[in-house]
Amino acid sequence: MADLSIIVTAYNIEDYIEQCLASVAAQTFSDIEVLVIDDGSTDSTPGRIAAFCSGDPRFIPVLLGENSPGGVATAANAGLDRATGRWVGFVDGDDYVEPTMFERLVGAASGCDADLAMCDYQEVVDDTGARRDPADAHRWAELTRPCYQLDARTRRLFLRFIAVPWRKLYSRSLLEDGPIRFPVSEGFYEDNPFHWFALISARSIAVVPEVLCYHRVGRAGQTMAAADERLFQIFQHHDTIHTWLAERRLLDVYQTALVGWVISQMEWIARRTPPLLRRKLFDTLVPIFSQYSPAAVASALREGNKGVTAQRLSAAVAKREYGSFVRTLSRRSNSNNPVVSAAFHLRHSGVSHTAVLSGRYVRNMLNGGRITRTVEQVGRLRREPRRRDLMFGLMVIEQRIRGMESRIGELEGRLMDIEHQIVELGVRPESRSGVNEKGRNGSPSLDRLEDPVGRG
Repeated sequence: MADLSIIVTAYNIEDYIEQCLASVAAQTFSDIEVLVIDDGSTDSTPGRIAAFCSGDPRFIPVLLGENSPGGVATAANAGLDRATGRWVGFVDGDDYVEPTMFERLVGAASGCDADLAMCDYQEVVDDTGARRDPADAHRWAELTRPCYQLDARTRRLFLRFIAVPWRKLYSRSLLEDGPIRFPVSEGFYEDNPFHWFALISARSIAVVPEVLCYHRVGRAGQTMAAADERLFQIFQHHDTIHTWLAERRLLDVYQTALVGWVISQMEWIARRTPPLLRRKLFDTLVPIFSQYSPAAVASALREGNKGVTAQRLSAAVAKREYGSFVRTLSRRSNSNNPVVSAAFHLRHSGVSHTAVLSGRYVRNMLNGGRITRTVEQVGRLRREPRRRDLMFGLMVIEQRIRGMESRIGELEGRLMDIEHQIVELGVRPESRSGVNEKGRNGSPSLDRLEDPVGRG
């Protein structure tokens, strides 16, 4: 029996799986078993896994016959059910890790007698290979000790980190005693409830403030790259976490943290939601916010140090005002007008270029004019006038289309407000504004959500 079980999950990643497995094979912590779970790939991934595993007895291929619905839950759970090590770690099949990653994590966890260990990571942009810090990189400044006993306060601190399992190490006893598994559904983002289950069940966590793994982003077919209704599936896990907490009588302790998680996901997803899907997003959020008091929402905004946009979006959803919700998003998306900012990479030419485009420039492009100059140009470009003109033109047209969609969404929201006011006037003619002293829903506290309660 190995001391450490590493679970590698894979699906249709033939171009990346060998780099991933080679980085795992190079670990300086050698007492490992590696369970490589293929979730019914239809490309050459299973064959590449089998070939690699045949050359290293520590690697065990587990090739599932067909792709499971939803995300990685079924494949990850298959690995957990087969793991025998004292410690368990995960690696995404299109990622790669530093040779010392698991030695550092096991050493940190053992030294602290901790149930969990966590390291830092960086994102790798697929088409360029550029590395960048993840969105939670700033949170490491809050961590000043190598070990933390987990109580309600420190758990809330770690719950704010991005919920990925592949930068953590888990004691297998923690996962088996729960038992803790990834919730299986037809949706994605199941690493979020797994993150909550593990942190709330663990006694302590060790932290390793070093970049030890690299997560690929922007890959074709990747769930995180979606900009459609699949994004909304993350909110299904609110109920999963809510139920889990309620069953353990922990909802009162972590309710504010859970509302904060919903607000953070709403911010992230709202930025990526096309205008024509905003109504769907709003309708998804309303029943979630309805489960919480205005005080709980206000506390979550304050504790999360959320800015004005998050406050306005939360107030709009809590009061079921779709028009306010759309106007908030439209103000955000149009905040840079009348100057259009664009940053893009010309993959084949190898030219990276950032430009700020004037209104005259935009009009010239829409009229078929050629690029002569920009207001501000960063970097020196090789002259490829026809091709670059086309790229700029397409980009500007796309910006214009998005602007029109935003405007349509804003108008739709205003019409909804007018319709709502007409109905209100018909039902309660004594109230000119359609709002009584307690607000539309009879709640005296909702209105204060419009006011700033924190800065993000």
